[in-house]
Amino acid sequence: MPKLSCDQVNNSNKINRCYIGLGSNLHNPLKQLNDAKDKIANLPDTRLLQFSSIYQSKALTLDNEPQNDYLNAVIEIDTSLEAENLLNVLQQIELQQGRVRGKRWAARTLDLDILLYGNQQIKTERLIVPHIEIENRNFVMIPLSQIAAGIEIPGKGKLKKLIESLNDQVLDKMGEFDGKA
Repeated sequence: MPKLSCDQVNNSNKINRCYIGLGSNLHNPLKQLNDAKDKIANLPDTRLLQFSSIYQSKALTLDNEPQNDYLNAVIEIDTSLEAENLLNVLQQIELQQGRVRGKRWAARTLDLDILLYGNQQIKTERLIVPHIEIENRNFVMIPLSQIAAGIEIPGKGKLKKLIESLNDQVLDKMGEFDGKA
């Protein structure tokens, strides 16, 4: 496995608590999620704290094109990587695991989203945190609540309250990650 690089990283000394959403519906999704968790755990200046169970949900599509169901989970990390640098290394992991960026909401080997970065609200050309659709996605909110039930989503409200207004999209708990945090 090639070493992930954080070239030209301007890390702060500040540790930020972050939540990363993981999703996959291609090429052995369970293995994709486990491999991604392990790679994130080995990122520079980063410590894996905990992870949710793995959930299965129907794929959301823009064109009603059939797709395999997704496996999704959320992990919690502490990192001193700046948000954009964290995004860079997460995208490197996606590429290493065969991610091809094509049309929006297409099937994918791996999707890694920065859901929350500390209590910051970030809006740049490449990154919006909290994730722009976080409060509408039960496949993100339910796993997040499993590991951070009392959290507040900056600019949106308390997680517990947001979960009450989620749609009824079916979400099945499929199992656990390999290994321990």
